[in-house]
Amino acid sequence: MKLEKDINIYDVARLAGVSITTVSRAINRPNMLKPDTLEKVYEVMKEINYTPNALAQGLVLKSTKTIGVIIANINNPFYGEMVKAIEVTASKEGYTIILGNTDNDISKEEKYINMFLKKQVDAIIFAGGRRIDEKSNDNIFRASRSVPVILANHKLDGDNIYSVIADEEEGTKLAVSYLLERGHKRIAYINGYKDSYPSIVKRESMISVLDKAGLNFSEELEISAESDDVKGGFDACMELLEKKAAFTAVFAANDLMAIGAIKALQKKGVRIPEDVAVVGYDNIYLCSYVTPELTSVTQNISELGIQAVNFIIKHFDKKPVKNRLKCLKPKLVVRKSC
Repeated sequence: MKLEKDINIYDVARLAGVSITTVSRAINRPNMLKPDTLEKVYEVMKEINYTPNALAQGLVLKSTKTIGVIIANINNPFYGEMVKAIEVTASKEGYTIILGNTDNDISKEEKYINMFLKKQVDAIIFAGGRRIDEKSNDNIFRASRSVPVILANHKLDGDNIYSVIADEEEGTKLAVSYLLERGHKRIAYINGYKDSYPSIVKRESMISVLDKAGLNFSEELEISAESDDVKGGFDACMELLEKKAAFTAVFAANDLMAIGAIKALQKKGVRIPEDVAVVGYDNIYLCSYVTPELTSVTQNISELGIQAVNFIIKHFDKKPVKNRLKCLKPKLVVRKSC
């Protein structure tokens, strides 16, 4: 059988003598149909060489089985690990993902949100920590008015918004307490974007831990990197060294900045960990491949991605979600940089 025009889901339904909903179920949820009905639909699809069109199915099921994922920096292994976990988990559930890399540019994020909504994605995942400014939050709220929004490593209250976070307060406590136990009292802190949610939590937690130990948080030993990558960490640590401020340990808000700090210290002839200990955060795979191997706090990057997708599945399966915030426990991974 041949059709003169482009074939679509309506043609399959007409030729099989079933409803459009039945055709969509045959494609997306075949277990919902009787075997003879399923076979009839499949026979027609095979005969007219029909390939399902996601948007056409979406008209019926109000689902395109796609998830938009927004990340800030594709060069950071943190995002690569999370996106992989999101893609693998989503694929098992029959979803595909569309990726948008913003380079920390709020205007690019707005464009990706608009594109995702035009493509009728089922949900949007904002991956990684975010700044807490009004415009950044507005983007989340705007998207959530159209589709479910899942924040992976960020927290925000609102209708149709779910959050999965690592307990960065506890993670910072683990890192700083470990340094204190090793006898370090002058701990330098390399911060990322100071107006981001993770940076604020880490800083406040570090101040609290030091205060309980009877130590003051030294602002002369704190520096906010211009970028939360290796170069940012390198430049920030070089600035600390040029200030001639005495310190015996460095805690960096992420691993890339910690690696940059290691390079800066080594360039100045500082031995690690004999002269200065270094601790990072995230526990990306590179931690095991730098010299010395980097001690870091793991925040279960893959699990953040998996749980983000699980929120989506529960939302569309209409399963009860008692708490729209899920918090993962961190762990300190000790290596040779301390």
